[in-house]
Amino acid sequence: MSIDPSYTKSSCRDWKQVLCNGGIGSLLSLIYQYMFDGRQMDQLTVGERKLMVLLIWAYIGFYACCAADTWASELGALSSDWPVLITTLKPVPPGTNGGISKLGLLASFAGGAAIGLAADICLWIQYFSAYRSGVLPKIPYNMLGSLLGMLGSLIDSLLGATMQASYLVNKRVVSDVDARELKKADDAKLVCGNDILSNNMVNFVASALA
Repeated sequence: MSIDPSYTKSSCRDWKQVLCNGGIGSLLSLIYQYMFDGRQMDQLTVGERKLMVLLIWAYIGFYACCAADTWASELGALSSDWPVLITTLKPVPPGTNGGISKLGLLASFAGGAAIGLAADICLWIQYFSAYRSGVLPKIPYNMLGSLLGMLGSLIDSLLGATMQASYLVNKRVVSDVDARELKKADDAKLVCGNDILSNNMVNFVASALA
């Protein structure tokens, strides 16, 4: 019996997944481009410079969260130990929403750090003179990305453990299952969570909060 829609969509993104996983970042990028594209640093007021840094922080935080969650999910699955539920710290089957592992946490930290490092390199290339003169603050974005990425990943796990239902069906963990399909599975068992948010909504809320 195949009732795991999240598995069938894993290789093909629909518009909801694209919007939830990239909408906020795209909006921040558009605002940044509209306000600061083509303007020299000496043309900006102190308030505008602060806003520019804030937008950069938000942009890095958003994609650091997305990368951290993806790295934690993909690499954390390679752990030899079962994950533990973030709310109870009790072992749960691999693939359970809200499950965390040492490898997964390390991967989320590395994923956020990768985004922060990329931002560090790009920003230093683009605004080298502004950083060197002190016009823009020297912020270690690689560390910022790793911290915000891990924070977002933990928020995602917390929401997944409480707001998203995970079921054990045919010895596989599934989520975002239609109620009619679930009734067909005689051995369906709720592992954790409540059927309030879909996986897309969990990703959206977690990245927005981070």
